[in-house]
Amino acid sequence: MTDWSIDSRYVAQTAKTRGDAWVYSIKCGDSEWGTFVDRDLRHRTLFASRSEVHAELDEVIVQLKGTYWVKIASWTRTLLPGEAALIPAGIEHNAGIASNLVGTHFLVLTFPREIGLLHGAEPGGITLPSGSAAWLAACFRMLRDGATATRLLPLTVLPEFLRTCSTAERLPPTQTQPDSMVDEVLRMLEQSETPTLQQLSRATALSPAHLQRRFLAVIGHSPLQYANAWKLDRIAERLRAGSTLPLVEMTAEFGFNDQKHFRTLFLRRFGQAPSAYRKNPPPRESPSS
Repeated sequence: MTDWSIDSRYVAQTAKTRGDAWVYSIKCGDSEWGTFVDRDLRHRTLFASRSEVHAELDEVIVQLKGTYWVKIASWTRTLLPGEAALIPAGIEHNAGIASNLVGTHFLVLTFPREIGLLHGAEPGGITLPSGSAAWLAACFRMLRDGATATRLLPLTVLPEFLRTCSTAERLPPTQTQPDSMVDEVLRMLEQSETPTLQQLSRATALSPAHLQRRFLAVIGHSPLQYANAWKLDRIAERLRAGSTLPLVEMTAEFGFNDQKHFRTLFLRRFGQAPSAYRKNPPPRESPSS
């Protein structure tokens, strides 16, 4: 019987990204077998990429929710759920969060080069077989609940599975990089006092109509919709944390002076009235130790 061992650690992400990461280092016998990172950012995070080269590691990035931007050599793509990027050892690559409103959830799977996972494979992106992303998400949920050798067993087929997938047709490239102007606007919107469209227009040197169209094309929401969603998330965070500040004062701090309008927006976003949410907030997913 193969002797598997797994070491896990939980990494809380920064206050800005409001997410979690679980890192699993896996051995088969005495040999390093792989390192998996399960990263779940529950809110949008500002785009920042970094360039890397793993001389002795094959890497696969699997997108489970939201979007993630990847550049491998000259190929670039914003990955969508169910897509994966194949990065053979020794290939320079860039990756970063693509602008989105709902956050992102992705896996970074690395294996020692000698396993031969991507030996001879062309770098680039693929669409995983139907149901694969759901299967992987379920397997990693099990590991979060307890990183044991038994819970790892469904994932021990990963090298063979990914090796088979690597023969699939490569996905075409998409945008070269997330829109830096949109990230600039997002920074300005993430504050308690929402700037007007005219103020955003002056700051970006774009006409209000052009700015609105460009923002909507990337984010899928208008600047005002995004600003309201950001504020609602901050208020919900306070309610989950047990704040006793009266709702009227809390919402006024974020520019919601019409309580009826605020309740309508909150109910639409969270499916509960603010008072009910405060009394019975949704449970946070507890990290595995």
